Amino acid sequence: MDAELISLLSDIAIGVSAVAVASVGVFGLRTWRKELTGKAKFDVARNVMLLGFKLKDDFQWATSPFTSSGESVGRPRKENESSSESIVLNEGYARQRRLQPLVEDLQKLQTTGWEAGILLGEDSRKSVSEAIEIFRHSYGELASAIESYFEERYKEAIGTSVNIDQGWLRELRRTIYSASRGGLLNQIDEAIAQLADTLKPYVK
Repeated sequence: MDAELISLLSDIAIGVSAVAVASVGVFGLRTWRKELTGKAKFDVARNVMLLGFKLKDDFQWATSPFTSSGESVGRPRKENESSSESIVLNEGYARQRRLQPLVEDLQKLQTTGWEAGILLGEDSRKSVSEAIEIFRHSYGELASAIESYFEERYKEAIGTSVNIDQGWLRELRRTIYSASRGGLLNQIDEAIAQLADTLKPYVK
């Protein structure tokens, strides 16, 4: 009888131990999953913010008023190109090249923004999407200004310009050379602030 009691108690102990191990395993799995999800949210929020600041630098570089002669080295030259044509074409070429980092970083931010939308929830997705849209709109504004402004400047250089609204040209120039602060960079600051407010809880 004692042997049967010992055996029964042993079986009970083994059963209790198994339940305890299983409980600890489930708890550990849930904790690990929670930590993994938290890390994923932290990583995607951090990446969005880093790309946002990178884009801010891109915009400041793209709109900096100074260009160097080295920035137009790769430009194809026209036959019998006049010095006035060269000045306009060199500057326009340099400005177009400065847009390339913006294009690349915008694409990266868009992809990372999709990840943020999946991991961070609907409210955060909407806020991040709105900030990305500000970046995209600002890029479109700058790219359009560069194309229109240097097209008109080139027409002036070759003597085919017609009566153009000089106020419009001044506005284009203000957009292109706005690194010292202006409407375009103010928009970028707004986008950065929106991202910071949205993502702050995830990167503490």
